[in-house]
Amino acid sequence: MPALLQSFVGVGFLAFFVASSVVGVRLLLLWRRTRQLPELLIGLGVLGIGPVGFGFITVGELCVAGAPGLARILIGTGLAAMSVGSAAKYLFNWRVYHPESRTLRALVVIACLLLAFCLAWEYWDTGFRSLVRPPRAYFLRIGLQVGCLLWGSAEALRYWDRMRRRVRLQLADPVVSNRFLLWGMGAGAAGVGSAVGGSMQWWTQLPPIEMPWVMLSSSLHGLVAAVAMWLAFVPTSRYTRWIWVRAGV
Repeated sequence: MPALLQSFVGVGFLAFFVASSVVGVRLLLLWRRTRQLPELLIGLGVLGIGPVGFGFITVGELCVAGAPGLARILIGTGLAAMSVGSAAKYLFNWRVYHPESRTLRALVVIACLLLAFCLAWEYWDTGFRSLVRPPRAYFLRIGLQVGCLLWGSAEALRYWDRMRRRVRLQLADPVVSNRFLLWGMGAGAAGVGSAVGGSMQWWTQLPPIEMPWVMLSSSLHGLVAAVAMWLAFVPTSRYTRWIWVRAGV
């Protein structure tokens, strides 16, 4: 991978790692005070899919050659974290947006069971030794991960569209409305990035690190997700003032 391209890739991944770490921890600390389920679920989702899952798997792959035992622990922990994070986001989407829907509740239960099944399948097939040549369960889990992210994105954007009409009538908080927009953009970017990476890996049977443009795509989508998450949950006072001025309030 060319040095300049590698630098761009590193910036995107680092931004995503830092933003998701800060946002995830802040949400769990908020849950510790409020004991509200949405904060817990979205905090687990952000940390599981982001820094814990992605971070442990990345470090684990780097340890395969020199410390295979440690690599298996790290990769297994990362895959488990991604499964828990995806399950948490499925539960969040259902409980927050459609808590009375029995159909969606059943579909969420099925998705969570499939995530557990994929984790067990990956352990049985590879023993968490490496994901350079992943089993089919890996791609099923990626598909489930993409599903929870894109579903959450669509729900957040739909809710933002409803709220912005109320903002015009000064019946809703423009900052909260903007938070739904940013969350929808961030989850959508993460979902599209995961879909591109997973589909190209399935199509070529090559690890992402051997496909520079796939790595760049994942990095750019991660950067968009990082900026959106940061502005949604850790906004600066200047950005907040800009939202109020733009809303004309």
